[in-house]
Amino acid sequence: MRLSKRLGRVLGGMLLAGALILGASSQNLIWAAEEAEGSKDRDTVKVIIHTEQPDAEVGVFQLEKKVAVIEPAHGYVEVLARDSRLTAAKLIYNQEEDAAQLSGDVAVTRKDLDAQADSMLADFAQETYTLDGNVYLKQWETEGEEEQTVKLEVWSQWMEIQEEGQRLHARGDVRVIETEWKAWADELEYDDKQELAVLMGNVRLETNDGNVLTGTKVVINLSTDEATVYGPTYAEFLLGGDE
Repeated sequence: MRLSKRLGRVLGGMLLAGALILGASSQNLIWAAEEAEGSKDRDTVKVIIHTEQPDAEVGVFQLEKKVAVIEPAHGYVEVLARDSRLTAAKLIYNQEEDAAQLSGDVAVTRKDLDAQADSMLADFAQETYTLDGNVYLKQWETEGEEEQTVKLEVWSQWMEIQEEGQRLHARGDVRVIETEWKAWADELEYDDKQELAVLMGNVRLETNDGNVLTGTKVVINLSTDEATVYGPTYAEFLLGGDE
């Protein structure tokens, strides 16, 4: 107990100066104040603790179990892992499992997507993020060297992100906005590689030109914009839509 409190106080005084590096293959938790910024090791998880109270206790590190519980007062935790930047109010990091639980204003930032949720489980070994509660994801498409446009937006209550955002699985009050259509459903499976979007349960699909499809399941071929509908179906097509 004394060791935990002492560690918390020491970290509280140092947190404004550096970053904590949690090596996935290392046997120890290593504090590095200046080396974190220059490290290029992709197998390293970097944790930066931000707080407005440098003398406050910010976390406890269970050295034998290789578990860190970080919850800074009046601040947040920033995690840099591979190509992702994660932020949250609280972080529980398990070094042996190479996984982290984040809660409170969770945000994920990558070059090709942004996501938000109430909480998240990050599996760094599998490069899988599982978000829970008020989930929102925005996927970007790069045009040219720097210009970006919004490719996809998804709202849901639960979401799993795999393969660097190329595969999504969302459940619960799903709402999707794509470049050519928008939809509502109970569940979504989105595969960028296969160019498929599968909507399941109480599906309503609306195209940008005003056509409507409903069904229990709709499979959209993203390369051809062809939708295959399953189950009882209702459709509305605007007359003269090509004019």
